[in-house]
Amino acid sequence: MISPSDERIRCEILSWAEVVRDAKKLAWAIRDSGYVPAIVIAIGRGGYVPARILCDYLVLDGLTAVKVEHWKKAAAKRGKAVVRYPLNIKIAGKKVLLVDDLTDTGETLDLTVRYLRRFRPEEVRTAVLLHKTCSIFVPDYFVRKVTKWRWIIFPWHLWEDMTGFVEKLQSEGIRHDRIICRELRKRYCINLPIDMIREVLSHSCGIRTPGKRSSDS
Repeated sequence: MISPSDERIRCEILSWAEVVRDAKKLAWAIRDSGYVPAIVIAIGRGGYVPARILCDYLVLDGLTAVKVEHWKKAAAKRGKAVVRYPLNIKIAGKKVLLVDDLTDTGETLDLTVRYLRRFRPEEVRTAVLLHKTCSIFVPDYFVRKVTKWRWIIFPWHLWEDMTGFVEKLQSEGIRHDRIICRELRKRYCINLPIDMIREVLSHSCGIRTPGKRSSDS
């Protein structure tokens, strides 16, 4: 078993601009394929934002979601993927576009496609922004392949993941903001402004950063 101090996870942080750029490319790929879904279903939580952007570019207003749980913050797995919040509309006889942010193990998309087919849609196609080639499931549409595994941090869970990584370091007794910054770079290839790390320490973990004094009451 790997001890916290030995953990090494390569991370890549994506910006909002990169996400929108990739979502536009994904939308055009779907459009050019001739597939016109009657309903877009986002896999929560990672698929919420990509699905909404796709609906914008494809000018679709049929959007709903199912919640599937597989990963926790900071690259921690929950175990087997499970449908937590089920589908709440009828999709029988309809063309469906199922959207997530990426494939990792592929278990989430595999489970969700099998789950949706129980409701007898005409067709289910899948779309993600990034496809990791280690995935057991290959989506119908994706923008980029990730051949060397790394943990992808999208802007909608940056704070959540940073909180998780900082908590891991704190569990080893690491408290000083500059040392935390150094360890984030060393262990996770994460290079963020120290002001953000101080915010995480202050607001998420309830720890005062060194050199900061609380106001007198």
